[in-house]
Amino acid sequence: MTHELLVHIGRLPPQGAGLRAALAMASRLGARLDALHVVDLPAAAFTVPEAVPMQLDAVRQRSTDARAVAGDWATLLASHNLHGNWRVGNGDTVTLLAHASAGYDLIVMERSSTMRGDAPVGFGVVSRTVFASSRGVLVVPEASPVATLGEHVLVAWSGSRESALAVRSSLPLLRKATKVTVIDGSRDEDIGTCALPDTDICGWLDTHGVKAEVRRLDEAALAAPGPALLDIAHAGQADLIVMGAWGRSRLSEMVLGGTTRFLFMQSDVPMLVAH
Repeated sequence: MTHELLVHIGRLPPQGAGLRAALAMASRLGARLDALHVVDLPAAAFTVPEAVPMQLDAVRQRSTDARAVAGDWATLLASHNLHGNWRVGNGDTVTLLAHASAGYDLIVMERSSTMRGDAPVGFGVVSRTVFASSRGVLVVPEASPVATLGEHVLVAWSGSRESALAVRSSLPLLRKATKVTVIDGSRDEDIGTCALPDTDICGWLDTHGVKAEVRRLDEAALAAPGPALLDIAHAGQADLIVMGAWGRSRLSEMVLGGTTRFLFMQSDVPMLVAH
C-alpha cells in the first residue's frame, strides 16, 4: 500500500523545515509526496473597489509563477527517489487543505517561530487546519533542525479521542521507528473512555507490530504536562512527538493554557497531531 502525503508550501521557492520533514517522512515510508501552494486573495483587496482588477491581475500572475515551479518540484523529488505532483490552488489556505486532506494519509505544515500570520495560537492557519482536516497533521516548527524524523518517537498518551486519532495516524511511522516511548499521562478516570479497542496502549501498539516502552507521567507534571514532555523529548533525543491536539476548547486553552498551546509555541521537535 502506497502512503500519500501532502506538504503545504507556504513560500516560493520551496524551502524550510516543513519541506525537509516532508521529504524525510516520504523517504522513510516510501510514500508519494504532493505539494500544495495556495495563492490567496486577501479580504483587504476588496476594501477599495477600484483596486480589485489590479489585485486580480496580481493573483493571476502569482498563480502563473507558482505553476512554473512544477519542473523544479519534479527535479527535487527525483533527487530523493520520490514521486508526486506540484499543485497550485486559489482561495483560502485552510479551506483548500482541509478539503484536500481527505485524499491523503497525512498533511505536513510548517509552523512559524513567530506569531506572525498564525496568531493567536488556536486560531492561525496551522491550528485551524488541524481542526478542519480529516487526517493527522505533521506540524514542523520553523526552527526544527529535522536531522532525522521517526527514529525515536515520543507518544504523548492521554487516553483521549484526540490522542487515539494521532496514534492511529502515526502507525506507519511507529512501525519503522528504531525506538518508541509512550509517556502515559492518562488518569484513572480515563480508563472507561475506551478510546482504543484495547485500553492498554502498549498492548494495542503491539498488535500493530510496534514495540514500545512506557513511562508514567508523574503527578507533579500531570497538571501541566507540556514542559515535562518537551524535557523528556530533548533528554531522549526524540525527533517526533505524537499527540492529540486540543482535548479541550481552543478558547479554554488560550485562557488557561494547555499542552497543545505550550508545545505549539515552544517545541522545536516536529509534532504529529490530530483533533
